[in-house]
Amino acid sequence: MFSKITNIDVAMSQVGAGSVVMISEFVGAGEPLCCIEWLQNNGVSNLTLITNTAGMPGGFGKAKLFENGQIDRLIGSHVGTTLESTTQYLNDRLLIKEFYPMGTWAEKIRAGGVGLGGVLVPVGVGILDQPGLFRQLDGAKRKVELDGRDYLLEAAITADVSIIKGYRADPMGNVEFRYTSTQNQKDMAMAGRYTIVEVNEIVEVGDIPAERVGCPGVFVDAVVQGKPLQTQHEHYRTHWIKTGRLSTV
Repeated sequence: MFSKITNIDVAMSQVGAGSVVMISEFVGAGEPLCCIEWLQNNGVSNLTLITNTAGMPGGFGKAKLFENGQIDRLIGSHVGTTLESTTQYLNDRLLIKEFYPMGTWAEKIRAGGVGLGGVLVPVGVGILDQPGLFRQLDGAKRKVELDGRDYLLEAAITADVSIIKGYRADPMGNVEFRYTSTQNQKDMAMAGRYTIVEVNEIVEVGDIPAERVGCPGVFVDAVVQGKPLQTQHEHYRTHWIKTGRLSTV
């Protein structure tokens, strides 16, 4: 049987300087930490990063990519969740042409994953389309009138490489998620020309019940071993204690 289990160096070689990279997370939860560490250690730069938020405060995960100046452009919903990303943005070292409401951002990725050119969104009409609101925007946001109602025409989002984070995967690339990580990771996998999934455990085909498969293997190109679940928990716990978000008492 063909196996998609891949050495992290081989899988991440798909990401080079100037790549458009989509990385899963929700304010730090569900980050593919080993793949992010690989980007840091290999100094891959000039990246366009598609992600929901800039990550978790306190120098965790993706924040290091901003601190190192490896991210040129951010496509997401929030830049201010880390000091590192905020500093880059305020010093004009991070290009953000516009922000998207979280649902709009997710729909743009879903559209990219299923091959649509874009979506019509009523959210933000009269606000996000105001002249001068986004000074880096190439032109005014496009609007479409349909049945007497105005919509913003939002183009689909795709990436050169999507990197998602799962709990378990089998050699065929079928992925199981846990809790917060169930978000829109299947859509992100579909929207990447090449998709890597980092997981806590690699199991045999059939070990993941069919109803627990959150992303079918057809959308995954490479499976890489990440931190074991207990190690991951300890990594987060240590950071939360360091930043005062968790007490040791």
